[in-house]
Amino acid sequence: MLAAIVVVFIVGYWFMTADTRKANDSLASLLKIKPVYIDSMLLEMGKRQSQMFIRSISGGYAEEIRKAAYIVFIYYTFIKDSSDENVVKWREILIRAHLSPQLTSEHAELALFYFAELELEPFELAQFRRHYNETYNQIHLV
Repeated sequence: MLAAIVVVFIVGYWFMTADTRKANDSLASLLKIKPVYIDSMLLEMGKRQSQMFIRSISGGYAEEIRKAAYIVFIYYTFIKDSSDENVVKWREILIRAHLSPQLTSEHAELALFYFAELELEPFELAQFRRHYNETYNQIHLV
């Protein structure tokens, strides 16, 4: 009897977390990173935004997964650690995934949306984006 309850619990858990695992795995696979990086980011987003983020990429659409990769980049380079070494590391992750290393205003807007609970300063993110593109991509934004 106890074994049956445990099996039902495990199957239920797997079924209920299928979208999250699929989203994490597809994004981690694109970036060639461990899924724990995605899990950590989702925890910082908050429940509502993380659910929306997962829903947007769980369909497996390539464009949505690529956009999500830039959210991961912004999280680890702007929110967590903006040191030059870290920015270079995550920039190389984007390049290795065959993604443009350029940050666009769309990427910044998505980050502001998904990390709304962190109350990021839009101006600071715009400054980071400008500095990053000018320094690492030789793109001068007006």
